[in-house]
Amino acid sequence: MGVPRVGPVVVGIDGSANAQRALILAGQHARAIGAPLIVVHAIGLTELIDGEHVATHDHQQEISEHVATWCEALHDDGLDDFEVRLVHGPPVDAVLRTAHDDDASVIVVGRRGAGNRAELRLGSTAHQIVEHSRCPVLVIPPIGHSKGVGDAAG
Repeated sequence: MGVPRVGPVVVGIDGSANAQRALILAGQHARAIGAPLIVVHAIGLTELIDGEHVATHDHQQEISEHVATWCEALHDDGLDDFEVRLVHGPPVDAVLRTAHDDDASVIVVGRRGAGNRAELRLGSTAHQIVEHSRCPVLVIPPIGHSKGVGDAAG
């Protein structure tokens, strides 16, 4: 009997600081469990480049370059073996579809929710991924987030 296949770690990134934290932690987790790492960036009709919304179909190369820049943090952390995918569609759909199609072992996303109400703290993207994922989801909180009711001490 062979060694069971470990599904990839799928991480969604958007260029935010917390997505960068999620990217590094996903890379470390993938390395620790011997799994491939798939980095997913969702592409919609427009993309924010240098503070301006531009049509994605006219800027595919520029978007790829931005994602490659974001992924330099993986190289800096000693991880050079990963796959980057630019996936058309909303972020939730792009991450879930990739995780499903590749039989992911885990999804990693950064938490961006910043609302004062507890139900908004997770962030809509992370919340929807947690709700609809077929595999475990690791949600990375922002550095220095304020603890509230129900937050773990740490």
